[in-house]
Amino acid sequence: METEKFQKYERAVKHVRELKEFYQHAAVFVGFLMVLFLFKQRIIDFILAKTEHTGSGFLDWIHININLIPFIWGASVAIHGLYVYRLKFTFFKDWENRKIQELMHEEEQKNTVDWK
Repeated sequence: METEKFQKYERAVKHVRELKEFYQHAAVFVGFLMVLFLFKQRIIDFILAKTEHTGSGFLDWIHININLIPFIWGASVAIHGLYVYRLKFTFFKDWENRKIQELMHEEEQKNTVDWK
């Protein structure tokens, strides 16, 4: 009995740690987005000043990367959140259970013979 309580406690501690890490991940992401969108042009100017590549292709590449980073990082934050909150897509499991019950009922009906 005592070990079961201890195991529950350990699982709860682990889950709280995972939640904390997710909140930190989300907070850093939001902070990064604010800095990126507030200082986007300054960041681009800084990159262009530090490099000798100034062609339009390089500038397009910088814009694509600056705009793509939030989407990729946002997807990783979303996946992290799904993992931490242990969201399960129950639609498929519910459908599976309903279908099993339906087929069992049909099989039951076939095996029942009405001899009136």
